[in-house]
Amino acid sequence: MLSTLNIFFLNICIIFLVLSVTFYLMRNRLPIQRDSKFSTRFYFGLANGMTGILLIHNSISLNGAYIDLRLLPLALSALYGGPISIVTTGLLLIVYRIILDTGDSMIALQNSIITLVSFVVLVLLCTRFIKQKAALFTVIVTIGSLLVLVRMLSSEAENNAWQSIYVPYFLITIFASLLFYRLSGMLQEHFVLYSYQSYLASTDQLTRLANRHVIMDKVAVLEQDQAPWGVILFDLDYFKAVNDQYGHAVGDAVLRHFSVLLTQECPDDVTVGRYGGEEFIAILPNTFKVSPAQLAQQIVSTVTKTPFVMQDHALSITVSAGVAFARRQSASIVFKQADAALYEAKKNGRNQSHLYSN
Repeated sequence: MLSTLNIFFLNICIIFLVLSVTFYLMRNRLPIQRDSKFSTRFYFGLANGMTGILLIHNSISLNGAYIDLRLLPLALSALYGGPISIVTTGLLLIVYRIILDTGDSMIALQNSIITLVSFVVLVLLCTRFIKQKAALFTVIVTIGSLLVLVRMLSSEAENNAWQSIYVPYFLITIFASLLFYRLSGMLQEHFVLYSYQSYLASTDQLTRLANRHVIMDKVAVLEQDQAPWGVILFDLDYFKAVNDQYGHAVGDAVLRHFSVLLTQECPDDVTVGRYGGEEFIAILPNTFKVSPAQLAQQIVSTVTKTPFVMQDHALSITVSAGVAFARRQSASIVFKQADAALYEAKKNGRNQSHLYSN
């Protein structure tokens, strides 16, 4: 009895550990739902398939028979990932059963595969009609338990096998199912909240660009790697006049308008962010691939050609830019150089970019 309890709690730990690691690794993809990306549902199915394999390896000895809790990862796949996840989990378990079994147990292998395929098909039908998660999970566990009973009654087991084996199996499955239905929901909510808090800590709330903290972390990495990097500082021209004439709501909309243009014009490997107020920044990690001076002038031209459209008229905006290169000097010096270049651009009439030079 004690040995059975030990293996049972080991199974519980396996499911909890793999589920926790899966949600953590996929924290930026949460919540996992039936309409999530295909890759997300596929990866979730793979993770549950690996969980099922581990549960098979750690099956519970019960009155001379060996039972396992592979039903739980199958149920979790169907509950969160829908058809893609459960089919992936089911196929992985079928392949593993084929590899694990030998010719001496072909009948048992066939019965196992038939039971598993039947379960997956029935669950797929249920997911089309049952949308409420608690009800779906209950139906899935019930179907799985009934299929195990049918398989047991149709086998050559002793007459009282369903009492000595199935009843304890059913009670163990129900207890574990209730536990992990609740825990899986709590885990996913935890990592969703974690991802959201991380997003808030790294994002400017007005423009949705990287904030100053993220920018400085990026620069610290480039500085440590001694990579050839560049920086562009942007400052919206006469922005105070926009706030004074049209109000801060319009001013905020102008900032968002520029942030969209900045994101669109910069390559994916360029980190763009809000530096403060009406100042923005772009960090270029590879100045050989993209010329900071050319990119700065391109953005200045794009902003000039793309006015901010309000309800009654279009508001022309311009931006000035200062460019500096890192040539083994410290990041603080590079930022001072970019700021000096920005000052020159504004002094020379604004709506232009200026490259720092000694």
